[in-house]
Amino acid sequence: MQREKGAALLAVLIVLLVVAGSSSSFIWFMDREQTRAGLRMRTAAAAAVAEAGVHRALFFLESVAPDGASPGRMWRPVGYSEVLTLGQLEGRFTIAITDGPGGALAITSTGEVAGVRRRLRAKVQLASPALMVALFGTSFVRLERPPATTVILPYGGGLADRPWVHVAAGQELWFATTDVSINDPSKPLDAAAGPLDGPAPPGSPTHPRRPGPIRVLLPRSAGLTIDQDHRRVDVQELRAMGIYVDGVVLRTEALPRVPDIDASYYQTLASENVANAGVNLAAGERFGDDILARKRDSLYTPEQFEHVQTFLQSGFVPPQLHGAIYITGGLALLEGHRLMIADGTLVAEGTVQVSEGASLEVTHSAATRTLPGILVLRAGALLVTHDARVRAHGLVFANSVIDVGDGAYLDVVGAVLGADMGLSFRNSAGSVVIRYDPAVLGTPGLLTSDEAPVIAWVTAWEDLP
Repeated sequence: MQREKGAALLAVLIVLLVVAGSSSSFIWFMDREQTRAGLRMRTAAAAAVAEAGVHRALFFLESVAPDGASPGRMWRPVGYSEVLTLGQLEGRFTIAITDGPGGALAITSTGEVAGVRRRLRAKVQLASPALMVALFGTSFVRLERPPATTVILPYGGGLADRPWVHVAAGQELWFATTDVSINDPSKPLDAAAGPLDGPAPPGSPTHPRRPGPIRVLLPRSAGLTIDQDHRRVDVQELRAMGIYVDGVVLRTEALPRVPDIDASYYQTLASENVANAGVNLAAGERFGDDILARKRDSLYTPEQFEHVQTFLQSGFVPPQLHGAIYITGGLALLEGHRLMIADGTLVAEGTVQVSEGASLEVTHSAATRTLPGILVLRAGALLVTHDARVRAHGLVFANSVIDVGDGAYLDVVGAVLGADMGLSFRNSAGSVVIRYDPAVLGTPGLLTSDEAPVIAWVTAWEDLP
């Protein structure tokens, strides 16, 4: 009997020992999981605080510095800090802002919550509000001679169902006849792929969404006019005539100032671009140009680029260059010639003329989306003549007029900006398709004046260790 009692006691003790061990393991496991959950919560909170620091910096850059007097765009803190309350937790962010190439800024924000730190870095461009417009003309925007068609649509995310503003004109938006169309949903529309679209065969069309009514921005003194006598009309009259305009014209004291182009920035990009060295060598040898043959960069004189261009038309397939191209003069694409620039930009210090039947393409991938497409500096114009075609991703800019002629085609995924004070943009019996891409707000190498308002646009986010 005593043995049975002892055995029972031993069994009970063993069971209690097992239960105690299991309970200890369970308590240890739950404590560990609670610790991990708390760490995850504090880490997420620290990341949120760091992001709040970036947005706080964007606010200051667009307005005034924390001292309430200095221009925000000039604010370059090393360790500006603020405290935030997150429920029962207290967090702190610390901001540093540094300058980068092409007018870029780097905002580094460190968020700290209960001893846990997270760091974020945002790359930012300070952009002119002029880049919030799909088709911006400093002076006159003229739609002339049927069958001139213009279509403006949004592209990519962040725009809801349309661009912020479709057309802005500093002095006049002129419909020379009611037979010219803008955003007419009955017109067929085929447009080439943009930088965010999937790969497609060359020349393969896409079918964008149906266009909606356009939003127009004009200074108070500017006119919305029709017919050869430039008769002023209101939106209701235009809509009654079948011109697809939104119900109101936005008015302001003056249009935003056009940014200046930092030519030296693009010269540097071109001088560092060696992707076309092989073409330079072949073209230089073909035409006996020793300097061109030895050239590795993509910064050309007009004579050098003429040799390159002629070589590309002599059976080089495809007639394509890569990266940033800078020409210290103008460019003329002769009848039937083609020029393609992949993942780059074309910058010319003189008029770019695309002659009858010629084709110019500047295309980007998602990685190069913020680069401009075509920049025409000094007194240069962009002339797309009879039956010529221009396709460009990014900002298309000319200091003089942008002129689209009879039967010509201009297809832009980005924005179009004409800065000429006499005539900024004209579509004369051509076809223009602009799919506004908000990535143009991140275009590097654009300079805004110290007094003009700016938009702080984030082009990239990066988690830091």
